[in-house]
Amino acid sequence: MKLSSEALLQSRDATQALLEQLGLSAFLFEVEPGEVVWRVRVECAVNSAWQSTTLDVDKQELLNSRTDKDVFQRLLVEWRKHFAVGRPG
Repeated sequence: MKLSSEALLQSRDATQALLEQLGLSAFLFEVEPGEVVWRVRVECAVNSAWQSTTLDVDKQELLNSRTDKDVFQRLLVEWRKHFAVGRPG
C-alpha cells in the first residue's frame, strides 16, 4: 500500500492535536507509518523532566480522530496512560 503525503500530514496534525490536549509543557514527536499500525515516538517535558514514549496507534483511528470526537477522546484517554502528567515528579 502506497502512503500518501496527505495521509502523513493528516496523521501529524491529529497527533499534534492529541498531544496538545494532554497538556504537555513541551514535546517533539515523529509519526512512523506502517501498514495498519503506526508508531508515534514522543519526547516530552513532564513534571520538569524529559520522558520518551512510543505509542502504537491504528492508522485509521488516528486519522479519524481529526473529525470524530469519540475517537479523539478514546485515544486521548489511552495516550494519557503513557504520560506522567499531573503525577508528582
